[in-house]
Amino acid sequence: MNNYPKLEPIQLRDEAQPGYEAIAWKPTWKCFCCHDTGLVQELLIKKIIPRYVSGRHKPVECNATHCDIQLGRDLYKTETLDRRFSADLCDRLDSDERQMWQEWSKEQHEKRKQRLGLIDSNITHNLRLRSRTNYEQLEVERRHQNIRNDY
Repeated sequence: MNNYPKLEPIQLRDEAQPGYEAIAWKPTWKCFCCHDTGLVQELLIKKIIPRYVSGRHKPVECNATHCDIQLGRDLYKTETLDRRFSADLCDRLDSDERQMWQEWSKEQHEKRKQRLGLIDSNITHNLRLRSRTNYEQLEVERRHQNIRNDY
């Protein structure tokens, strides 16, 4: 009846493992100009067209050289896209956006390192409003010793 197989427990979360280092989310887009949507991101559009308002103005087609989406082929006849951004301009916007993500990633990594460096599981925090007097400290040590002896 006690001949059951013995199995190792399976960890529920990687974060609970000793030495786990969290990794911030990182985009996997091929094209950072349009985030693989085919349309240039609004914040990037505003670098070129400062008064651009989404919903009021035509969406801008991404023409980056490495962008595989190419919405313009399907929407060319409908004239619903702003097609004025050249491949060179989209490539420059793509480069700027990649640089921004790299800087953001480095900042997040530094913040995480600082936060983890300040937190140490071996450090205990004193919740008392004031430090113990010598008498109180001696009394606590005596009680601890009694408990250890009785254990």
